[in-house]
Amino acid sequence: MFERKTIDKITKINQPITVEKYIKLCLYSKYGYYNNSKIIGKAGDFITAPEISQLFGEIIGLFFLSFWKNKINQPFNLVELGPGRGTLLIDILNIAKNFSEFNKSVTINLIEKNNELIKEQKNNLVKFNFDFLNINWFDNFHPSNNKPTIIYANEFLDCLPIRQFYIKNNLWYEKMIIFNQTDQCFQFKDTVTTDVKTLKKINYYKPKEVLEISKLRENYFMKICKHINIVRGMIIIIDYGYFDRPNHFTLQSLYNNKKSNVLDNPGLQDITSLIDFNQLIIIAKSNNLKVDVFSTQREFFLSHGIKQRAKRIMLKSTQKQKNIIRKGLERLIDKNKMGSLFKVLVVSKSYDN
Repeated sequence: MFERKTIDKITKINQPITVEKYIKLCLYSKYGYYNNSKIIGKAGDFITAPEISQLFGEIIGLFFLSFWKNKINQPFNLVELGPGRGTLLIDILNIAKNFSEFNKSVTINLIEKNNELIKEQKNNLVKFNFDFLNINWFDNFHPSNNKPTIIYANEFLDCLPIRQFYIKNNLWYEKMIIFNQTDQCFQFKDTVTTDVKTLKKINYYKPKEVLEISKLRENYFMKICKHINIVRGMIIIIDYGYFDRPNHFTLQSLYNNKKSNVLDNPGLQDITSLIDFNQLIIIAKSNNLKVDVFSTQREFFLSHGIKQRAKRIMLKSTQKQKNIIRKGLERLIDKNKMGSLFKVLVVSKSYDN
């Protein structure tokens, strides 16, 4: 049903449509992917780092505790963008549970659109005895007060839609999408870009032969940076991406935990692209934020004691638990996979900078 409804919604629009519009409809419309229920874990389409190892959330939690104690030390907001099943939040709260002043000071805001995931988050918070905390749910980020704020997102910005361009014979083309009524399938149809405003935008990015632009991603990050500039605090973004723009397109999709064709299964699969972290850094600096960290996931977690944390946990673990911890640690910091593909960006503004 979801697939047919999504196709019907797209075909009602004058074709062709941009890749950006296609992704919006496939992911965020009424029958889109992110309004479906089970999208994370073995039963879904992707497994995030917090689902792989508790070490991920514990190191993030220790990082937050240190920042709060040294830079905030007063009532504050903790905001997670796209909390999934709540696994990362729960691991952070487990680390913080013995720090009473931190728990008394925190107001937790979870930004989530999926009603089924909200139910699961609430159930897990009750299960792990964290329902006593001040926790609120919103479908989008809306600053609610002027308290200092820590905002964090793991694999959130990568799913915001993009536009795709490439140059051929000194002409810029945009990749567009049409629905072939005869074959009942979506196809790419590239069109020459003649709009002056669009060409000016392309030139701003100083492109090579190809270019992916996500204004929604940039606008979202701009919004949270502006907020932190006013109230002070920190933003941490963990996602797959790059600093130097690659000379190829990065759009990809996952269906049942396997790579798939972006044009297949509309409304039933995840669609993502790599993040341009250089552009995020430019946005942060334009809002007077300090870049505290930009590194690979491997570098960040090694420098913040993930191996030491693993050894400490294993002292009280069974052999089976030790094997699980080692395996999870290896996946998080593997320099040929997650460890290098995923990047960590930390930007902040505190009372002493």
